[in-house]
Amino acid sequence: MVSTKNKVFAISLLALAALAGCGGGGGSSTPVAAAPAPIPADEGVFGGMLTGSTSRAFNLLILENGDFWTLYGTQTANVFGIAGFVQGTGTSNNGNFTSSNAKDFGFSPAVSNTVNATYDPTAKTISGKAVAGTSTVTFTGGPLAESLYDYNSAASLTTIAGAWSTTSLTGEGVAINIASSGSFTALSSLGCAFSGTVTPRASGKNVFNVALTFGAAPCALAGQSASGIALAYPVSGGKTQLLVAATDTTRNYGAAVFGTR
Repeated sequence: MVSTKNKVFAISLLALAALAGCGGGGGSSTPVAAAPAPIPADEGVFGGMLTGSTSRAFNLLILENGDFWTLYGTQTANVFGIAGFVQGTGTSNNGNFTSSNAKDFGFSPAVSNTVNATYDPTAKTISGKAVAGTSTVTFTGGPLAESLYDYNSAASLTTIAGAWSTTSLTGEGVAINIASSGSFTALSSLGCAFSGTVTPRASGKNVFNVALTFGAAPCALAGQSASGIALAYPVSGGKTQLLVAATDTTRNYGAAVFGTR
């Protein structure tokens, strides 16, 4: 995840059930203090800044099952531009988070990372460090500033259906056409064709599941399948932002696109 080109981290917080307990010794009249409840983990979308990376901004998606996707790059007034992304799963415990399986798909093949962080579920803040080899990136994040995105609203195909002009991690233009059913076809400016489906996530959150298959060469992952997530949400100026990220079945290679319309 960390490199001289794009160093970044990603974190994810697994949902914990609230636990409170109390009890007493057998027959004792002295009450036993209730055990403190574990600090619950975060879920949703967050934004923040990186230190020690050429990419300064990130958007972090934490799903209900503990999977996370961190898209990193640049943030302007209307558009978040993806330079790469990190995907993985982590473990949280009383305000501490660790992840040993994060991978940065801004590189080919992806680069492994470890993450150590602390979080505050009340303030919705996250901070810590990510390490890849001898390189370290520190990060701090919280609720998305001035965002029109609502994670708790169910995703709707009417938001994402239609034609999109997007840009890939390598700077290629990618034309995507999404049908009202969620099926889509896509063609890059260099001739890579691929197709698949986008499906509203069953959890009822404002996230789409993505499944796709790449066509023949010149696609870098010719004939291979990938899966991931998509977000589509309104931004200022009356436009809608689209963010898509996916990894192959081995979690060694990934692809992402972004655009507005």
